[in-house]
Amino acid sequence: MKPWVIKLGGAALTNPAAISNLAEAILLLKAEGKQVVVVHGGGPMINKALTEKNISWTFHEGQRITTSEMMSVIEVAMGLVNKTICDVFTSMNIKNIGIPGNAQEMFFCRPMNKDLGLVGEVTKVNSALVQDALAMDLTPIIAPIGVDAEGISYNINADWGASSLASNLSSDILIYATDQRGILDLNELPYDSLTLEQLKILMEKGGVTGGMLAKSRSIEKALLNGVGKVCITHALELKDLIETKSGGTLCVEMSRLDYVMKMKIKENTYAVS
Repeated sequence: MKPWVIKLGGAALTNPAAISNLAEAILLLKAEGKQVVVVHGGGPMINKALTEKNISWTFHEGQRITTSEMMSVIEVAMGLVNKTICDVFTSMNIKNIGIPGNAQEMFFCRPMNKDLGLVGEVTKVNSALVQDALAMDLTPIIAPIGVDAEGISYNINADWGASSLASNLSSDILIYATDQRGILDLNELPYDSLTLEQLKILMEKGGVTGGMLAKSRSIEKALLNGVGKVCITHALELKDLIETKSGGTLCVEMSRLDYVMKMKIKENTYAVS
């Protein structure tokens, strides 16, 4: 079985209802026999923790320049976010396990850029812990922390962590549950669907910027590395998406028509076999 991967964005986590909505969505998926892996962000929580420690920070090309002093604070903050999600899931009878991404070198990485300090680029994924958890009917909840060959922990962008893990697992679908309803057009309305080629054009023409540009690049990587489809939706609309099978922006490598036809052929093939 190919698990679904759901990434819950840090900004969405500032609303407790987002975690409950995620849990309700997972209950629906589990009732359908699906396996689910969660990767979470935590930017606002990191900001709060750093501020409490009187540690200032700056960004370079959309990434937080991370020092070793900051990294120790980030690890603690991510652990608290992870525990919060685990506790909500447990209260809603979802068996789960929290896993830091540096455990057993799950997110093995190297420095992304010399100017960014301890910001890591994932070069290899070891999903053994995730596979073991799924085999025990547990829902893994992953904190985006990486580790290098010397055992040094790195700050990992959660979008890239989710994309890398979904690719390693050959997931049927990767969902980004964010604080936006999808990739928005000029009228601030979400695109219903985008092919990979259309997404590339949007990126090249400046149709997506800031955090959504980084997310779009991670979507491109996922689609090129074995993930069936990627959807971006608002975290509070995640359960509705699972129930109605519609909503947000669906990104696929091929044209939507080709995708639908391929699925029909696939369904017919399974029916015959």
